[in-house]
Amino acid sequence: MKMFIYVFTICLAVAISGCKKDIPKPETKIIGETASLYTVTHDIPVFKTNSSKEEFFVKHKVEGGNVMIECIIQGITFRDTAGNNKGKIILYVDGKKEEEISSAAFIVKGLLPGTHRLTLEVTTEESSSVIMKKEFDVTIR
Repeated sequence: MKMFIYVFTICLAVAISGCKKDIPKPETKIIGETASLYTVTHDIPVFKTNSSKEEFFVKHKVEGGNVMIECIIQGITFRDTAGNNKGKIILYVDGKKEEEISSAAFIVKGLLPGTHRLTLEVTTEESSSVIMKKEFDVTIR
């Protein structure tokens, strides 16, 4: 039994001493080119900015007899906590005033089949004068 313990201890010592992290060196040489560092003398824009951006942008989608409308208006907000630039949208359908809207996205419901002219007028709450106006046609099928 003693002999077995001695042999086991020696085998264990050889196994432990032989298991080293001996990673071989690569056989190929890596020759990298040095990157030249230079300064750009002019600015290259990452994205194009449109200086003549629309002040009143309207996106609409027709689904059945409903028209979903989303408005982006520069300088006007529809939040209740806003200061003096709080606005509202007056909606006209075929020249007839339908409602005053105080949100940037809304749905016009129940339009009959046919072509309708929608007019959106933007006003501020302080003055009743029209700041911006947008007209477009929608076809309900």
